[in-house]
Amino acid sequence: MSNNHTSAAFWDRLGIGISGLCAIHCLFFPVAIALLPLWPAAESIHDWTHPILFILIVPTVLFALKGKNYLGTIGKYLLLGLFVVGFAWMLHDFLGDWGEAGVTLVGSALLVRGHWLNFLYHKNKHKS
Repeated sequence: MSNNHTSAAFWDRLGIGISGLCAIHCLFFPVAIALLPLWPAAESIHDWTHPILFILIVPTVLFALKGKNYLGTIGKYLLLGLFVVGFAWMLHDFLGDWGEAGVTLVGSALLVRGHWLNFLYHKNKHKS
């Protein structure tokens, strides 16, 4: 395997992991909040989770797209997923907790799909 494929595979795996973490956060955080008696502390943690996850997602998308001279299906999934996750974070007050969770899950699914397709593309490209 070439070094370029190894680098692309790393960023795609990292992107899938972080996007999956976003999805898990959105699915389980409302349940955890209901069970925690420390609402103010949990709300503070929740407020910091979104910017941190978004900051981690941006480089995985940029490095996954690095060196691409086109914006095909893979790029569209990744950029749309990044936009949707950013949209959910920025419009949290308008969407509410459940709306934000739903929109973020859609964005996470798009990101996972884009990274998975990119991973398969590089794997098949460097297979021979």
